[in-house]
Amino acid sequence: MFFYRCMRFFFAPITFIYPTKVVNKENFNKVEGAVCICNHYAVPDTLIPAVKLYKKELHVLAKAEAFESKIGNWFLRKVGAIPVHRGEADLTAFKEVLKVLKANKKLALYPEGTRNKKGTEDMGDFKQGAARFAIKAKVPILPMMYYKMHKAFSRNYLYIGEPIYLDEFYGTKDAEDYEKATQIVWEAMLKLRRDLNAYVEEHNPRLAKKHKKQLEKQAEKEKAALKN
Repeated sequence: MFFYRCMRFFFAPITFIYPTKVVNKENFNKVEGAVCICNHYAVPDTLIPAVKLYKKELHVLAKAEAFESKIGNWFLRKVGAIPVHRGEADLTAFKEVLKVLKANKKLALYPEGTRNKKGTEDMGDFKQGAARFAIKAKVPILPMMYYKMHKAFSRNYLYIGEPIYLDEFYGTKDAEDYEKATQIVWEAMLKLRRDLNAYVEEHNPRLAKKHKKQLEKQAEKEKAALKN
């Protein structure tokens, strides 16, 4: 995909502005068709892996509003984005997602369905989309997580976990099964956060200490705001 490769070259400087080390890259390479999920802070969440991981193409779910302009629709379609109407059953998006996954390709999405604008380690409730897609297409889920919110010229980490296999749910149409599968994914992401924090504490204790202080300071501000 020539256009996508040109786009990767154009956005390559993003990795210098937001220096991010990818940990456990072998986990990304060990699977082909997969639903890749990640916590979501800001736009660099997508651009960084596009440059560092998705070498040939990137299929990612994006809100339908971003496709409303002619330029936006043209560009996003060219790079492999799939529009989805949030808060409703989008059959067209569902079919496009399955087409990608059944072609043994990776699909990227953010299971919280929105950004964490506060920059905390907390995750919002997961939508069932990731589990549903993985079960329907019979592919694993590949969990990924950023250590912290991006800051220009500040070291960050993108930690990739082991693939999550939901084969016990293959073929199901039971709503409770989708809930159980989503809970499994949620718990795997919680474990990934613990593993990521432990990794940074071991390999970059200075950053870990600084980040912890920032989170404590932010929590204090939020408590003070509630009292007022």
